[in-house]
Amino acid sequence: VTLIIIILTPIVLSRRLRIIIGSYLSRCHLHVYHGRRKIVENGDKSPCVTGIFVHPVKSLRAVSVPSCRLDPSGLENDRRLMLVKPRPPPNSGVFSAGQATHRFLTQRQAPSLAKINASLPSRNNNSSESSSSQNNKSASSVCVLSCDSNKQKINIDLSKKGIASYTQHYLAGVWDDTIEVADVGDEAAKFVQGIIRHDGEEDDAGDTFGDVRVVTMIPSAKPRQASEQYVPLAAMHAGQLPAVGLTDGFPILIASESSLAELNRRLISKGKSPIPMSRFRPNIVVTGTKPFEEDTWKAVKIGNAMFHIVKGCPRCKQSCTDQLTGERGEEPLNTLAEFRALGNNAEDVYFAQNAIAQNTAGKSIRVGDKVTVLTRGDPVWDMDAVQAE
Repeated sequence: VTLIIIILTPIVLSRRLRIIIGSYLSRCHLHVYHGRRKIVENGDKSPCVTGIFVHPVKSLRAVSVPSCRLDPSGLENDRRLMLVKPRPPPNSGVFSAGQATHRFLTQRQAPSLAKINASLPSRNNNSSESSSSQNNKSASSVCVLSCDSNKQKINIDLSKKGIASYTQHYLAGVWDDTIEVADVGDEAAKFVQGIIRHDGEEDDAGDTFGDVRVVTMIPSAKPRQASEQYVPLAAMHAGQLPAVGLTDGFPILIASESSLAELNRRLISKGKSPIPMSRFRPNIVVTGTKPFEEDTWKAVKIGNAMFHIVKGCPRCKQSCTDQLTGERGEEPLNTLAEFRALGNNAEDVYFAQNAIAQNTAGKSIRVGDKVTVLTRGDPVWDMDAVQAE
């Protein structure tokens, strides 16, 4: 064993050193290129940000904001909570150490989640509302769950003290990752269960989602990281992969109004209704570009922040779900399949681009910020067939 360690140590260190050096040189090249590049302003035609959207709870409604700070996991407060279901126990009857006991749940399985509002965490001074925490609410950072058809409101305390009070922890699976999360309590779970209880009736299993739980990330837990398979060297810091919240795979999603306009043009030509941008649940929406020009972006500057474009975002049946009513149809997937089936699997269709922010400390973006494209390159799509879930 000692001999193996002696042999492998320099190899491992050499690889890590190469990543660190490569990351540093890539960033230097990008900053030098940006410094020398003459940026030509083109009035109202210059690309700019027209929308910023934060999703406090994965798969619940988005919150439109005029500005937003960045943190190491993406937009501040974006997808830090999610819904999970218990996994069936293994044949042995006991989960092994490190094995996920729960699995994430989204609109893919429960489209009625689109009916639920989730507010950005804020101070709560209304002691008459029910709460999932017994802490001093006036000093709490509170996310409020609500539904247009339900007068009930559920407060979730997301302050450090509040999260520390949630003692029921799970290991939850999000695609190929397993992360430690904290259950925020029965009130939040029952509220969500009551809204989505009919979503599984058409399935063979007849799932009523009576075991769904609401969970939050734990600040002290091991951070989830983006896939090394796609992250460019310049997006790494000291050789470390970027952190990710509870998004499907990458921290930020950037979408273009012109790309949506092209998709809607095709829908209308077929006698179908246009769809809103909310179907694609982006974080940042930009205007002033050509349709799908964002496919070729590699690095962009928005406000005082720099973003690395990672790869295209494959779309699923969630994009066919009305983000107000939860009703599901066949579009836009059918039409996207006609001109955006770009991956290795003919069923994988793409809209919008995943991105990673660089050096997020003190950085923010706001509606109206100019978008400067620093570098371009060939589009990147999924190397493997996208999982259906």
